[in-house]
Amino acid sequence: MGILSYGYKALKSGIGQAINKTKTNVPTTKIQKATRDLKISTQKLKGSKAKLNQTVFEMKNNQPLTFKKSTKKSESNKEAYKRIQKDNTKVIKSMIDKAVENKADGGRIGRKMGGGSDLSNTNVKKKYKGFSKLPETIQIKINKKLAKKV
Repeated sequence: MGILSYGYKALKSGIGQAINKTKTNVPTTKIQKATRDLKISTQKLKGSKAKLNQTVFEMKNNQPLTFKKSTKKSESNKEAYKRIQKDNTKVIKSMIDKAVENKADGGRIGRKMGGGSDLSNTNVKKKYKGFSKLPETIQIKINKKLAKKV
């Protein structure tokens, strides 16, 4: 049996049937909208009732409360907007500062050898270190090409 046949059997047996039988709730008339609102408020009522029962149980048994009363002020839309704007201005300011700085970023910056001219053979540089300090006659004996350049 192949993999596809297992999927086909699962769909036929009813595993995927629950998804197909679930109806969407898109009310069009006023009565349908009212029944939708009633269902929503009923569910909210059930949730708050369960919360209340839990709190009553905890008070009877001297347990710590699960649902404590919040004394904090909830954030309004205006306050949330101000907070988000503040965060955004910080980010934009840092981006502008970076652009104005003309500081290079990315690539091989900060690496030991850097890049560009530093990628040349470093052994040669070490070999002729202090070459220019030698007298010209000795430079010619060591390397004629380098003696002329230096």
